[in-house]
Amino acid sequence: MRTIVPDPVPGRPELSPPGLRSAGLWSVRLAGAGSASPAIELYAAGVLIDVVSATPVAPQLLRGARAVTLGPVQCALAWGRQPGPGGVVAEFSRGRLRRQARPAVVVTVAPWCWLAVADGRFTRVDVQAGPRRAGRRLARGRSCR
Repeated sequence: MRTIVPDPVPGRPELSPPGLRSAGLWSVRLAGAGSASPAIELYAAGVLIDVVSATPVAPQLLRGARAVTLGPVQCALAWGRQPGPGGVVAEFSRGRLRRQARPAVVVTVAPWCWLAVADGRFTRVDVQAGPRRAGRRLARGRSCR
């Protein structure tokens, strides 16, 4: 049986940005939207892993990175604070001798926060925004079934 998904309603924002699939692996929630310091809550496999607030006190380009597994599906995600105007470019990779890399889908979640995701098994992320660069190994999230 074929299922047809209707087009989004014009003028209504999508719940999930185009090109991003969570598959139950990650989700974000805006907390305190009406407050003086709203925040983004980031969940991996239903577990809260970080909170990024709108305060400019700690401007980390790359705040965190994690590999998440849900059954046979593997996903890598990284997040950080927007460094200002211009976009963030992220790339996930694995291997040292025979390095395999894949560009990530990067989405601005809020004016102060970005999120990058890629399907697959990775061990590292490298991020660039203008002249600023950052990289780190992915933390391993717990596997969920």
